[in-house]
Amino acid sequence: MVGGGPDSSWADLGDVLVWRAVLVARAARGRPPDPLAGLKVDDSDLSALLGELPGSEEADRRAGELEEATAEAAEAAVKAFADSLDGDGSFARLARRARLELDAAAVLAVLCSVEADPQLQRLVGYLNDDVTARRPNLWTLRLICGDLDGGAAVAPGGPLRRACLLEEVAEGPWSSAPIAVAPPVLWWLHGAAGTESGVPAGTRWVVAEGGRVRTVAVPPQEVACGPAGVVAVAAGPDRIRRLQALAEALAPASLLLVVAGEPSAPAGWESVVRQATLHGAAVVVEVDDELASGSADTIEAAGHLAWGLSSRRELPAATLPRGWVSARVQPPAATGVEWEEAFGPLEEPPLPLTAEQVDLAGRAAAALGGDVAAAVRRLAAGHIDATATRIRPVRGWDDLVLDSDREELVRSVAVRCRQKRTVFGSWGFSGSPSTGVVALFAGPSGTGKTLAAEVVAGELGVDLYAVDLANLVSKYIGETEKNLARVFDAAEASNVALFFDEADALLGRRSAVSDAHDRYANIEVAYLLQRLERYEGLAVLATNLVNNIDPAFVRRLHVVVEFPVPGPAERRGIWRRCLPGKAPLGEDLDLDELADRFEMTGGTIRNAALAAAFVAAEAGSPITMAVALKGVQMELRKIGRLVSDADMLSGGGRN
Repeated sequence: MVGGGPDSSWADLGDVLVWRAVLVARAARGRPPDPLAGLKVDDSDLSALLGELPGSEEADRRAGELEEATAEAAEAAVKAFADSLDGDGSFARLARRARLELDAAAVLAVLCSVEADPQLQRLVGYLNDDVTARRPNLWTLRLICGDLDGGAAVAPGGPLRRACLLEEVAEGPWSSAPIAVAPPVLWWLHGAAGTESGVPAGTRWVVAEGGRVRTVAVPPQEVACGPAGVVAVAAGPDRIRRLQALAEALAPASLLLVVAGEPSAPAGWESVVRQATLHGAAVVVEVDDELASGSADTIEAAGHLAWGLSSRRELPAATLPRGWVSARVQPPAATGVEWEEAFGPLEEPPLPLTAEQVDLAGRAAAALGGDVAAAVRRLAAGHIDATATRIRPVRGWDDLVLDSDREELVRSVAVRCRQKRTVFGSWGFSGSPSTGVVALFAGPSGTGKTLAAEVVAGELGVDLYAVDLANLVSKYIGETEKNLARVFDAAEASNVALFFDEADALLGRRSAVSDAHDRYANIEVAYLLQRLERYEGLAVLATNLVNNIDPAFVRRLHVVVEFPVPGPAERRGIWRRCLPGKAPLGEDLDLDELADRFEMTGGTIRNAALAAAFVAAEAGSPITMAVALKGVQMELRKIGRLVSDADMLSGGGRN
């Protein structure tokens, strides 16, 4: 017979009860052997099988005498089985985790014994009077289990169905429908520790200990179960913080089965419930917006488990299971201890990352040779690149030519980002609605708005992603909000700085509602305002005209910097920075004259210097004054400012 290895109490019980039922049934039927050998299990087959048991000579007595004669053996088997449920065997652990009473546990043991032993399956076929029906049904379960309440255990809503330990295998008359144990239960009882394939993709095992949570590949055998029927709900921007809050609310549960999204089909829910039951885990379901219809009922039905619901936003109360409790979520900023666990000892955390971001970056660091900066940049890979243009900061403060007052304002953006952990954390200032920083850079094209945002991002050690708002605005109702949501969701998962170019495409003054288009346009504006307020990172908005921005936005900005067309002094500095030290410069090149004569933005100066460099390289000469003037002429004409060759050569007049 096939037993359960060292823990064979469940198999022993099944052996005794099935053999006893067959002895009684055979005596009661009193039929001669069936001539259709091979198609049915006949008495000769039984004689060979029963010959292995002591006392098989009683097989021909009347059914009542046999039932009475074997009662003592059955009672002894049930008692031994009941005693085993207090032990630490696999079946005893399963019975405790599924919260099974003795009757239900015994019925499960019988069903598992039959599934595991081909000889018992032949005997069940005899009881069913059908050699092909080798699983018990309600009728044969009553014969086998006797006084044990087998029907209640396997009924809809019964303990074995509630824990998803059984599976439907066929349809048929109610009393003769086979009752089968789900295969993962048998695999688990025989030592297989893998997770069944039916659970949703992304499901993982998490061990909770001492307020910390960590993902493990294989769940531990010895765990503490959570409180039955408790449903805790956690909402917040950081997944790790939500998980920690749920682990605390579901204590003493030491193992969590974290499901990435609701299962899309009943079979997925059954796999989740079964795996959590087998391994003694509390279930945490990560929900996107709200629980789907019917999910709350499924959770309530599996009341032997502890449940947690995790969501970035508050879930509607109407969709939640009855009796839910709220879990208190801590602020998302990673602590020094979490930084040290991910990267080892650090003098000071380099960035204000969340706990989830530090966890992800720490895992990436192992593949990147321990490079913290590279690991942090890796957070953005695959998330936001599809919605924005990545700018890897390479320029610094020396490349930004501004007067001292405006440079101080730009530096204050970096200061706010760098010190928010101290101000909102250690000093206790309120960060409501978020601790993020929103800045507005206003000025004509080419005055350094994008460069300033790049410099700030470089100072903070993060990548800058340029988002063109004009490309996100859609004429279709609701599409603009979806486009914005994709950008912010990706940015929040990646710890990057956002740069919204052409912000006045959406942030202009909200119009009076005169038709449906105005109403939906105002909804888009309100949505962007809402996401900016909740964004925990750095967001820089750029516009050509600050007066075009709705005052409602201006009031919510932390820093506003106006970038004017540079004056002569700034233009001289820009010209010097645009001509590298390795470039061959002519002796007659007069940068002071270029700065004084031509009123141009920094972007135009850079393009003019680059155009002059190509002209000089083609001619095989240094960059002389004439070549520089040629580059200036090309750029001014490109932007629509007409200049003659005579004006360029004469050196006279202001352009």
